[in-house]
Amino acid sequence: MENSKTGPARPRDRRRVAWATFAIAVSAAAAVLPHLEIRGIAAIPVAQALVPVGAVGLLVLAGVSLVLRSWTAAAAFVLGGVISAIPTLTPVHAGAGAGCEVRTSATILSFNAKFADADPAALSDLIRDTEPIAVVLLETSEPLIDAVLTEHGLAEALPHRSREVSPGPASGSVILSAYPLSDEEDVPGSAFDQVSAVATVPGAGDVRIAAVHPPPPVWQPNAWRDGLDDIAGWVRDTPDETLIVAGDFNASFAHPALRRLAAGLRSGAEAAGPIPWPTWPEEKAIPAFTAIDHIFSRGATPLEWSTVAIAGSDHRAVITGWGLCAAQSIGVLLGSDDAD
Repeated sequence: MENSKTGPARPRDRRRVAWATFAIAVSAAAAVLPHLEIRGIAAIPVAQALVPVGAVGLLVLAGVSLVLRSWTAAAAFVLGGVISAIPTLTPVHAGAGAGCEVRTSATILSFNAKFADADPAALSDLIRDTEPIAVVLLETSEPLIDAVLTEHGLAEALPHRSREVSPGPASGSVILSAYPLSDEEDVPGSAFDQVSAVATVPGAGDVRIAAVHPPPPVWQPNAWRDGLDDIAGWVRDTPDETLIVAGDFNASFAHPALRRLAAGLRSGAEAAGPIPWPTWPEEKAIPAFTAIDHIFSRGATPLEWSTVAIAGSDHRAVITGWGLCAAQSIGVLLGSDDAD
């Protein structure tokens, strides 16, 4: 009689042990993944882009484990989901130094036009509706720029621009500005155009705006990581107090290289909270699942953030409203006590 009662329980116990072991192994791998950096292995940054989706999946598995009364597995899945998700969240600043004395507000729009195939009418309508002081276009071309400025009547709203873009389906990057641009210079880190220039903004003074587009990690993981680190070095070395860095970074906060780059900067997405709302891919069979398009700042505080899909591109346009800081409060944002 005793054997008949305990016998059937043993297979169930073995299944629970196996399920718990699987849960611990998968959750441990998920927790480590956002911190991995191994040169030459493209699968790692690709998998890291899926970490937010994976974290949700682990929480679903935790629910399944509760139904199966596998408490160890449920706890492991919850821990794995939470620990893996934390590095992917948009950093949200609070307390001292989170805000600043705002000199003036400004809107920046950044958009990857996907081989210059984006609908110029839709892009122009978005620019007209949001009234940015500067538009950063990646994967653009001179015909697309001309269509936006001339055919769709935005030449007066954005009369200033950076140099002519390089030829090639993905190479071209440009800054279109409502205010004069000067002191143009290249940003290192990519075979694509990466240009910066200083906009003279009334009421705010000089604001350096950079358009960046490091290569994707899929075929060139080393160039991708080196490119992000090169951009991070340029940001650190650039003396401009007020800096806006916008573009398609081909990286989310799930990637250590982007977290290094963003250290000391504010993300425009902070205005929408910590959840990393995805910006790519659009117009695909699967919904957008990763946030790789960003606008970062130094010497400014984020006020508004939104994204908009534009026909012809697999990236969402990113629009951020910034409060440009007074000189005496920039030091507070940078953690310095000696700013003038």
